[in-house]
This record gives sequence, C-alpha cells and structure tokens, in this order.
Amino acid sequence: MDDADLASGSSSDMKRKQKLDDSVDDGALEEEKRRYRSMAKVAIGYGINPSVENSVITEMVHTVCPDFSLDTSKLKTAVLEMHEEGKDKVKKMLKDGQGKLTLCYEWFWTSDDIDGPILNADFIGISAYFADENWKMKKWILGYHPRESLRVKDIYVDSIKNVILDYEIESKVSTLLMPNYGDLGVEAFDAFRKWIEEKGKNPIDSRVFLIYCCSDIFRLMVDDMFKDINIWLMERVRMLVGWGRMVPTNWDVTLYNLQKAVDMEAKNVFEEEEDYQDYEQPSDEEWIKIKTFCKLAGCIYKVAKELFDGEYPTSNVYFHLLAELKVMLNEELKNGDNDYFLCKAKEILERFDKYWNDMFLVLATASVLDPRFKMKYLEFYCSKNEVSNEGLKAETVVDYLRGLYARYAASDISPLPKCPDASMNPNSSGLFKYLFDEEDEEEEEEKKPDGYKDFVLFQEFLKFEGSSREFQESELDSYLKEPVMEWKKDFNALEWWREENSKYPILSRVARDILSIPISRGTSHRAYVADKRECPDFIVSMEAKLVNAMMCCESWPRL
Repeated sequence: MDDADLASGSSSDMKRKQKLDDSVDDGALEEEKRRYRSMAKVAIGYGINPSVENSVITEMVHTVCPDFSLDTSKLKTAVLEMHEEGKDKVKKMLKDGQGKLTLCYEWFWTSDDIDGPILNADFIGISAYFADENWKMKKWILGYHPRESLRVKDIYVDSIKNVILDYEIESKVSTLLMPNYGDLGVEAFDAFRKWIEEKGKNPIDSRVFLIYCCSDIFRLMVDDMFKDINIWLMERVRMLVGWGRMVPTNWDVTLYNLQKAVDMEAKNVFEEEEDYQDYEQPSDEEWIKIKTFCKLAGCIYKVAKELFDGEYPTSNVYFHLLAELKVMLNEELKNGDNDYFLCKAKEILERFDKYWNDMFLVLATASVLDPRFKMKYLEFYCSKNEVSNEGLKAETVVDYLRGLYARYAASDISPLPKCPDASMNPNSSGLFKYLFDEEDEEEEEEKKPDGYKDFVLFQEFLKFEGSSREFQESELDSYLKEPVMEWKKDFNALEWWREENSKYPILSRVARDILSIPISRGTSHRAYVADKRECPDFIVSMEAKLVNAMMCCESWPRL
C-alpha cells in the first residue's frame, strides 16, 4: 500500500469519526433541549419563576440528576419557545374556529404581603372566552403584561386592539367584557366599535356588545353601603364576634361576620352576658348602618351564591336571577323603616337599574335560548312590569333574535358538526389535540376544489331553492312553538344545544355564540373580591416577556 492509499484511508477514518462526534453532539443537544422543555412545563404548570437559581425546580433536578447543572437562562429560553409555539397554534385555532369570542379586560395589582423584590406593581390581562368544539366554556389568556411595559395611548382600548391584531381575530370578536363603568367611556367604546367593524367585516353581525362584569356591579353596590362603616366600627365588631385579623377580605366574609353580630345583638347577648361588658359596643346609629348593610347585601348574596358558587355559568342563568334581585331590592325599599335605610336602598337600586337596562338585551336573548324558558319567562317578567323603554320590551328581544338568526342563515358558514363529548372519548383528535404536542404533526389535508361554485345554473338553483324555503317555518319559529322543558336547576344549556344541533343546525350556532358570552369575570371566592384583584405572587419579579409567556401558556390546554 503506497502513501496515497494510506492518506486516503486516514482521511476517510477522520471523516467517519467527525460524523460520529457530530451525531453524538446533536444527540446531547436534543437531550438537553428535551430536559429544559420538561422543566419549562413544570415551571408553567406550578407557577415557578424560571429566573430563580434556587427554586423547587433546582431541587427536583438535583434529586434526579445530581450532576446536572441548571442554567436558568436556558430554562427561560425554553419557556419563551413554548409560548411562541403555542401562540401560533392558538392563533390558528381562534381564526379557524366557527364560534365568536368575548375579550375580557382585567387589571391586576401586586399583593401588599409579598416579600422580596418587586419589578412590576400592576398588570393588564386580556383573555378570550368562547365555547370550544365540544361545547365547553373556555378561557384563554392572550396577553398579560406589566402596566409599565405597555407603551400605549389608551390603556384600555389600545391594549385590546393590540391583542386583536396580534392574534388576527378582527372578525371573531363579538363582545367586550369590562370590569366596571369607570374603565371605558362611551366615546372610547364607540371609536373601538367602529374600528373593529371596519377591520373585521363580520358577515354575520357587525355589532359588538359592551358588557360589564356582574360580580363587579355587586361589589360596587356593596361598597355603596360599606363606605359608611368606618374601620373603628369594624374593629369593635371584630372584638365582639371574635373575628380574626382585620385584613382586606371578600365582602361575603364581611357580611357573614356583621350578620353574626346583628343576630347576637337581637338576642341581647352583648347586654346580658358578662363577657361583653368590657367591650365598647356600637351606638344605635351605628347598629342601623350595620343592619342596613346586612339586609341589602344579604339580598345580593342570595343571588351571587346561585350565580358564582360553581363553574363559569353560561349567560342564560343571569336574566331570571337578576330579575329576582331587582324584586327583592324593590321590596326592601318599599318596607324600609328609617331614612338611612331608604337612602341606601335607593342608591344601590339606581346603580343596579342602570346595569339592568344596559344589559337587558344580552341577558334576555340568552334567556330565550334556554329551553326551560324560551319566551315564557321574558313575557312573564314584562307582564309584571310596566315597561316604557322600548329596549326593555319582549318584542325588541324577539326582533333582535330574528335578525341575528336571519344573518346566520344567510351566511356562507356551514352548520356546526355534532362533535362527541371529549370526556366520553379521551383519545379524541379534536381541535385542541396539538397544543404542546410532542409528536410529529400530521399535515392537514388540502380542501378539494369545489367545481360547483363555477356552475352558473346550479348556483341559480340554490338561490331559487333557498327563496322557496323562506316561506317555510324557520328553526327559530319551530323552537319557540315547542313547549318549554320542565324546570331543572342543574341544567347545561350548551350541552342541550349540542345534542339538538342536528335539529337546529343554524339556531344552535346562534345559541353557542350567545350562551358562551361570560357575564362575570370570576366565580367562587374570586367573585366576592372586595377591592382590587391580585396577580400571582411568582410573576412580580419577572421580566415582561417572561410574565406574558408564563401566564398565557398556563391558561392554554396541554395534552
């Protein structure tokens, strides 16, 4: 073998060795990336700041792999990459989905009890509410940013616009859910409505509803009464009933403790029992304030408990419950026995009546789409109330619903397919199958071209056939003529419409979009927040991009 052959063999060996080394390096990099991706999922799922060196994740890694050194910069990169991947999929799903979206604006503050560094004191969150392909209510966070990081002219309108443009959902937004009346003025909303109607060019309904959070209105009504009960009076009541530390709390807890004091006072416990003789008791005037609060806030609580103590209620349950509250408050006003009580009852009724009038069309329309009520409850309510406002009449609601149904029927969007319940089929390959899916994604089948679109005579036939059906009974007429269902409290309206989809292919689409409008931002204890809503503690020391990535990913489904 000559020198040339030896050199050639040596070169080939070196190339093979280099290729093997490169393969090993690539494998090591992929394994490292997989590890950091798994750790990013843990950080997102359990709310752990990935920037912190000595965190729970660090301890977990050292327990499993003692020799592995955690690089927080790589962990942050993995979180941001997961957010970008998920965002692309969420954007596609929202754009391609047939249902409408409600965008909710929220402002969050940092808790006063947080120890450690605080980079951001308050945050702006924008969420989307909708019914998914299985007719289940969903809430996804689309943006969550520190207030100071948003360089916008109008913090309310521009924050929402940025999210709409970012996710390209101009034609999907049908409703804005705002915290309370102080956040968005009429002029600002009118300008926004004009902007989105021009941008979206919604073929079904260009009207964008502005609705206000029901739990916030309850809070404001409670605040109208509670503002007259000062901290010194509260401290005395706390001592009398053995209330815990005087810290900001939910208004239902305040009501419970004040009602406890009222019940004890009615039984003369504070006067007759020796244990209370050393405590300073409220004056007669102060007892009137406390009793007024308990009586009126108690009415609000009865309705709030039915609305909020459970999962997010669909919009059909609000009309009859808020109508009940209206009756209760008017009855209390009629039976008021002192000037202070009458003044407070009038004050909160004025606030409630404004909310009721502004929300009437949305709430009444949703009630009509509840098969337990249809038109019956609306007609019953209007028959018991002299209605002078045209917008508060049953005929106005029916006209709106007929117009909406007609626009859905005339649109080119096909009826919704009857999807199986995801809970019945855990392996369902539905709309959400690919969020954060580690498996290779199958390419979507290309839609076959429809040659019939170019057949002039056939298209004329479709129009002719459609015009002949105009004289037939519509799905809406058929639905309203059928008897109402027997009352059942635990009733899922969306589930009912899912089952009746084949019978009402057009009307079920209308129902899905209306019933999925959230009337309140919070349920359970979050619905009774007495003041500001607080952000999660772990995000206050994170940079803006990481905050957004963590909060968005946590709200998106991970299968």
